[in-house]
Amino acid sequence: MADPMAVLNSVLAIRQEVGAYLAGHAWEIAAAIAFTGAAGAAGAGWWRRTAAAALTDRVGYELLPASTFEAGPVEVRWFAGQLASVPAASGALPRRASASRVRITCEGNRLHFLLEGPGRAQSLLRMPGYQDVEVVSAAVRGRAAQVHRIWFEGARPSAGGVR
Repeated sequence: MADPMAVLNSVLAIRQEVGAYLAGHAWEIAAAIAFTGAAGAAGAGWWRRTAAAALTDRVGYELLPASTFEAGPVEVRWFAGQLASVPAASGALPRRASASRVRITCEGNRLHFLLEGPGRAQSLLRMPGYQDVEVVSAAVRGRAAQVHRIWFEGARPSAGGVR
């Protein structure tokens, strides 16, 4: 069994050696910390700009089903797998910019299906997923992808919310 005083003295000696090293190299450690912080901030800024550029380059396609359209479970699973592979097809993008969205709206008793996603994955998005469904660019049909805000009477939007 080791002598407790010898163990205590060795721990104190290690502590003194580490303190002497840190005191002798303080400016190098501070420079390394500053460089790491600057590199992290630059990387975060680049990633944010990449996301903003990808979000401005989103594409939309309208799915126009025929009157005989009837989707089976196999087709639904295949189309869900196709949508799930959109982030991989869009490449290295932030998660918020690589997402795909299916928007279903109703205008004049007619349903409209709009599929949108990153521009990098437009070949995958415009691939017809169902039989008897035509895929048309939303810009061609004059239906630009836009978000309609819902405002409730008597409820003011929060200060931190999107306007």
